[in-house]
Amino acid sequence: MRPLIGITSPTNADPFAMLCLALAVRLGGGKPVKLSAKRPYREMHVDGLLLGGGVDIFPELYQETAREDRRYDRLRDELEVYWLKLAQEKRLPVLAICRGAQLMNVVHGGNLHMEVKSAYEDADYPSGVWAATFFRKPIKLTTGSKFQRLMDTDELMVNSIHKQAIANVGEGLTAVAREPNGVIQAIEDESRPFYLGVQFHPEFLIYQERYRRIFKALVQAAKADTDSQ
Repeated sequence: MRPLIGITSPTNADPFAMLCLALAVRLGGGKPVKLSAKRPYREMHVDGLLLGGGVDIFPELYQETAREDRRYDRLRDELEVYWLKLAQEKRLPVLAICRGAQLMNVVHGGNLHMEVKSAYEDADYPSGVWAATFFRKPIKLTTGSKFQRLMDTDELMVNSIHKQAIANVGEGLTAVAREPNGVIQAIEDESRPFYLGVQFHPEFLIYQERYRRIFKALVQAAKADTDSQ
């Protein structure tokens, strides 16, 4: 049986993003299960958890002030905080992408830069559909980290669809990939079999085998947990 991978969804879902995440999970050998605030989710069962991208996390979750010019999804925040804490309790494998990685960091007591271009030099990245599709930037992976061993390289070229970034890393997490300007691009809990957050969007890069590998590793970790029960 394919392990059930719960994919958290925006309250008003982006069909394209969900389709890409679901496809990536299927290619990795798992069965995607949608977790949405619009349906009962606390009683659902999953073998692994995937937190996707989306609008900004509500700033009060990391002791900052909400802005009137930003959109927030409070129901999704509640959904994802619940599932991430449950995943910690049950030691479920977790993959967190973009906003998901930021939420992972916040739940562990870390905080965020609300404007990455103000916090770092050379971080005013191109925006718009074409830039999101084609722009790439290099990141350096920490040698010996689980993420580096999974990707089997010290450097990747990744996409850039974020305006915020991880600031102080949360308790139990380690930054394991950065841009040349210092922006954190991956965090992990090395004490767990699979607990990874990436700032970039590997679901939009699955035409390359190495990025499909990330989803396959999530599914394999979920399968290992179910086989041991």
